[in-house]
Amino acid sequence: MTHATARYGAADVRYIVDFDPYASPARLHLALAIADTEWEPRDRDRLTVLDIGCGRGTTALLLAAANPGWDVIGLDLQPAHVTEAREIAAEAGLSNLRVIEADLAEFDEARAARLLPEVDIVICRGVWTWVPDVVRQGIVALLKSRVRPGGLVLMGYNALPGFSVAIVLQRLLHEAVRGVPGTEAERGRHALAVLQQLRELGSPYLPPPKVLDGIIGLGNVSPAYMAHEWFTGFWRPVFHADLAKDLAAARLEFGGPARASTGMAELQLRPQQQEMRNSLPEWMHPETTYDLFLNRRFRTDIFVRGRRPGGRRRLGEIRFAMAGNPDHATMRLPTQAGQAGLPEPQQRALLEALAQGPRTLAELGALPGMTDLTLPDIAVMLADTSTALPLWRDPSDDPAIAARAARCNAALARHFAVEAAAANSPLGAVCHAFGSAFPLSGTNLAIVVALQSGVPADADLLARDLAPDPDDAPAVAALREEVNGTLALYLGAWRALGVV
Repeated sequence: MTHATARYGAADVRYIVDFDPYASPARLHLALAIADTEWEPRDRDRLTVLDIGCGRGTTALLLAAANPGWDVIGLDLQPAHVTEAREIAAEAGLSNLRVIEADLAEFDEARAARLLPEVDIVICRGVWTWVPDVVRQGIVALLKSRVRPGGLVLMGYNALPGFSVAIVLQRLLHEAVRGVPGTEAERGRHALAVLQQLRELGSPYLPPPKVLDGIIGLGNVSPAYMAHEWFTGFWRPVFHADLAKDLAAARLEFGGPARASTGMAELQLRPQQQEMRNSLPEWMHPETTYDLFLNRRFRTDIFVRGRRPGGRRRLGEIRFAMAGNPDHATMRLPTQAGQAGLPEPQQRALLEALAQGPRTLAELGALPGMTDLTLPDIAVMLADTSTALPLWRDPSDDPAIAARAARCNAALARHFAVEAAAANSPLGAVCHAFGSAFPLSGTNLAIVVALQSGVPADADLLARDLAPDPDDAPAVAALREEVNGTLALYLGAWRALGVV
């Protein structure tokens, strides 16, 4: 066992492929504007981004490819992760990406200043609630030293009270594999077998069936992932208020949730719940009282160094573009209080306008029949249903931009597409207009790469090109059907956005 493994529990286990769409600068900008937090970088094409715990580099690679003028830095503890991310960056020709092997337990402000430049955006997803205090202290020291005034920190973490349902489960899984020999995948399968037996026999301390189904399903697809999530003595969900208190030492303030709809009490809570929440003592933290009513186990929040109000006054300037075929759009948003949606005439008006090309929120809000909707209402119904997404810049027809995107997509597909498709892990295709990537599956990334390499947008030709065995007629037919559905849904949007 290495020193790092003893400290972290799963430090030698390869992480899953995982793209974070909320790290898109356009989505960060939108979320903060809806939360009335000001964030307007002086030069959108010249930012420095740090991904703490970058894993195998998926998000960092896509950000670097989509923004040639950015400096993107990934930090990770695992040498294997660092090596793989560097190899993909070299294949893709991404000279603006650095990936550094580092143990955050060894960081203080001085070391952070020696190793890293000041940064505009920090991504720290899936780290805080899986590590010991010494690592949390290292993260705070790094953030205090390196985040520029006005800079952002995107934190993704296991949250209380939502994840309190799994505290006993995590202890059980951690104890069940202690001393079990074999690979992490084998240990993961052993833990799943114990869990399944407990479920069949009936234990009152297991999570609700829906939560348990998700845990078992993901574990069956990726047993090694179980090690990262559960096989550690440092699995510690936190209340938002406690995280905010810790990050205040780095002079960071809560700017808003990354998924704006989750922060809208009028959307998530029933009137009686809102009334009770408003009646609770004012000294109770507002996010604690809010989370009492929400069933969310993972939060993704944006913190700002020097938060300034006023973001909503610029909300109308944000431009949206269709993210799929408007004929297939379903603007229905699941919330804690039930399904949210728009009346059919309003939905049709929005889709017809966006089908003509990108539109600002102000333009959409001025459409006939929209007087009862606010700009945040429209933005949330578009973005959080993935009907249309915010733009960071105009789509480009520059051949150099297209070639850069194609190189990165091809490299990611070679390394990750098959694995991501098998595990149903999120990937993305470089989208210069988003400043990030178009979220998609491993199979759909392979389709994008084939289109970028010159294969015509024909389901028969693409299926034969992508099939592992072109002579396996049933498999080719199934793939043809999947490709046909993908083209019908996304090809128009991909072309309009410059993805293909």
